[in-house]
Amino acid sequence: MDPASLLLLLLLMFASTINAQFPVTHCGSTGNFAANSTYQTTLTTLLSSISTTNSLSLSYGFFNASAAISGASQTLYVFGLCRGDLTAVSCRTCLNVLASDIRRLCPLQKEAFLYTDNCVIRYSDTSFLGVVATEPSYVVRTSYEVSSPDTYDAVLRKLLNALWAEAAGGGSLRKYASGNESAGPDMIYALVQCTPDLTKQQCSDCLMIGVQTIRDCCAKYTGGRFMVPSCLILYETNYQFFDPVSQPLPPPPSPPPGMLGLVQS
Repeated sequence: MDPASLLLLLLLMFASTINAQFPVTHCGSTGNFAANSTYQTTLTTLLSSISTTNSLSLSYGFFNASAAISGASQTLYVFGLCRGDLTAVSCRTCLNVLASDIRRLCPLQKEAFLYTDNCVIRYSDTSFLGVVATEPSYVVRTSYEVSSPDTYDAVLRKLLNALWAEAAGGGSLRKYASGNESAGPDMIYALVQCTPDLTKQQCSDCLMIGVQTIRDCCAKYTGGRFMVPSCLILYETNYQFFDPVSQPLPPPPSPPPGMLGLVQS
């Protein structure tokens, strides 16, 4: 390929990708805490622990911590989720950046949620583990339409449905799937994921909403994003935005005696 053609190809490739302004910030509406309060001290401690935690879950892209707020009958909860193709080092780096951003962008709010393309972070004084949350949502698409919308939509639906089932069937450490499918002249690359605290049915319910949202808003365009606290769907055309060869994950812990016959949800 001559240099001029290569340059044109690169320009088209980058022009077709999502051009989002990150981080997407939701600072919540449940009230504020006082500066220098025990709420703020507890939040700072929990967010700072991302840098030091040796939790196995971080190797699978999930951070989860909680602590009682001194002098108050409240508990503060923090979680972070990284894309399943990120290494543990990249995940920690991404979450640390968002932890800094969330303190700067939502300085006194009692709850907040931040999205980037690679990770999300959330905190609240209301427990959210094991609960499907589909708000606040972030939905965006490219401005470039595909050449054969009907064919593209059918292939995208087939791909997302397959990945949806694979991700929902994952274990309690990771619910993630990625893959690609040819749609005529286009190749579709997609990634779907749920927070691993959800059951198989909860993950499936969240992704079902996501797949329908993607089809309604974005199916004839060359890329789209659906991101909510409990799950996410990302896809691009002719641009492989995820790494299909991640570092080997450590084995999950052995179940306690007497539970060997149980199947993870």
